[in-house]
Amino acid sequence: MLSLIDIRNRHFLIAAQSVIDSLPPGVPVDLLYVADRASRLPAPHYYCTYQYALRMVRVLRNGRIRLRNDRRLALWRELALRAERIMKLRGERLGNALSCVLAEGGASRFFISPATAASLIYRYYDHSQSRILIP
Repeated sequence: MLSLIDIRNRHFLIAAQSVIDSLPPGVPVDLLYVADRASRLPAPHYYCTYQYALRMVRVLRNGRIRLRNDRRLALWRELALRAERIMKLRGERLGNALSCVLAEGGASRFFISPATAASLIYRYYDHSQSRILIP
């Protein structure tokens, strides 16, 4: 069975291939550009468990989160904002609202570090075919 990270990596590599496919023909592929661009594309899911997301959103809402202002903090803020919208619109409690957000999926981006994005691209890019070999 694939882990959430394996699924995220697979989806990220598919997004990276779409960036490569959108490049004009004959243009050399800049793998760092591809990694950056793909990481900013919408992701089909949030790659975290319900329990962990609920815990982190509660910590964020209580003001006790101790993260730098980076991609992880952006992830929890996005989840909290979407859950709060559902809570207001449907009158749901946080747990139910968050489960709706996670079930609907559709994250605004891949919340992946630049180093991880580049590492994945370099690991799976086949220079001879100018394609990413998706596991």
